[in-house]
Amino acid sequence: MAKVSGFAVVLPADRMTTFLERVEEGQPFAEPVADFQHSRNVPLVCFIVGARKVTHIAMGRRGTRAGTGLRRLNLERAETLSVPVSVQRIINRLPKRTAASVRRRLASGGLLTDKGFAAVTEAVRQLAPQASSLLDRFSQARTERIQRLSAKTKSNLAQQKEAVLTALSIAGLSREPAQEWSPPDGTPESFLDGLPSARLREDPMVIHDLMHLPGFEIIRTYPYSAAVFESEATSERLTVILANRLPLEEQTGTDLIYFNETFQSFVMVQYKAMEREDGPNGVPQAVFRLPNTQLDEEIARMDALLAAIHAFPANAAHDGFRLTENPFFLKLCPRLVFNPDDIGLVPGMYLPLDYWKLLTAGSGIKGPRGGLRVTFENAGRHFDNSSFTAIVSKAWVGTTPSQSDVLKEAIRQTIETGKAVAIAVKPKKSDAASAGGPNDLIETTPDE
Repeated sequence: MAKVSGFAVVLPADRMTTFLERVEEGQPFAEPVADFQHSRNVPLVCFIVGARKVTHIAMGRRGTRAGTGLRRLNLERAETLSVPVSVQRIINRLPKRTAASVRRRLASGGLLTDKGFAAVTEAVRQLAPQASSLLDRFSQARTERIQRLSAKTKSNLAQQKEAVLTALSIAGLSREPAQEWSPPDGTPESFLDGLPSARLREDPMVIHDLMHLPGFEIIRTYPYSAAVFESEATSERLTVILANRLPLEEQTGTDLIYFNETFQSFVMVQYKAMEREDGPNGVPQAVFRLPNTQLDEEIARMDALLAAIHAFPANAAHDGFRLTENPFFLKLCPRLVFNPDDIGLVPGMYLPLDYWKLLTAGSGIKGPRGGLRVTFENAGRHFDNSSFTAIVSKAWVGTTPSQSDVLKEAIRQTIETGKAVAIAVKPKKSDAASAGGPNDLIETTPDE
């Protein structure tokens, strides 16, 4: 599992001058450093060192190659320490077992070890309290608060986080704000409660975006949390709510409903955990075992909703064209682990409901002992995160405008089963621009 890391960026006098000019202008800064490995889906906290003092803290991102053995390190969102902290004062506060490796990094630069990063973070928080707003996200206290959450709570938070990240990717918005998650006081009611972008139920922007959603009157009768995300570059917005009738500890999973107001179309995703088992020649593989009583019941409910969908008149408008008007998909993926700092989408298989029925009715999923199981190998083909995002974002799949009224019943049934439902609403661009609101996100291209 990818983890947050720390990096010491040691700048000579001339580069420090350039860095300070970029900070003053509010612009990013790039520095060639010795090549290193780090996932772009997790934060990289950079301590800027000049003249043996830590002067700034910035967020970094591993960039392209910058020459033989070199890598471009992109720095942004730099925060200036009101009083620079000497490297020696930091070293003096470190445990002896980590002091030597940290001393080398703060002298010559490079990636800190996990323990070294944790120790430096705590030392800087003590020596420069004004830096806590950024470093609190990576403090030992935050880690311990997450660890104290029950296994069931963390499992449900992981599913809700995955649903929120998927919705942001479909909407073409950055997933980075999810990294700002921090455990709220007490037990969280949903993943959204720990985000700075969380809104009150009565927030005008939330009400504005949801008033056109079929089934909003049903949602309002249940407990729900809300968050609004917006792209500064395009003014496009996504409102996400998590509705449920049970406490987080008692919920039985999370379904995602993505509603595109422009095309009046919705798609629904159910997440199913695959277990790790030994495959041929003892090589581990992800497996989903059948039969599964809960899934059988859920598919029966989907079939009932499909009957209602098919009862609507055939679509006659080009905006209502869909490659398939069946809005139901399953995502089979390895069991989710809650890591709020990792914004990568979990690799998995998106399978249309119609394809799932054909797959499970055939003989190709029989194991050597006659048991039924679905794997990445015998599924034949599937949509991955990128391809699923592409077909949903432009409403190439999903309900037509007249069919979307069925969304009311889909929401009601999901909540009544004890699941949480993550409902993401992408309003029309004109509506998003007219409603205004804070610019929380920078648009990026969705990836895996």
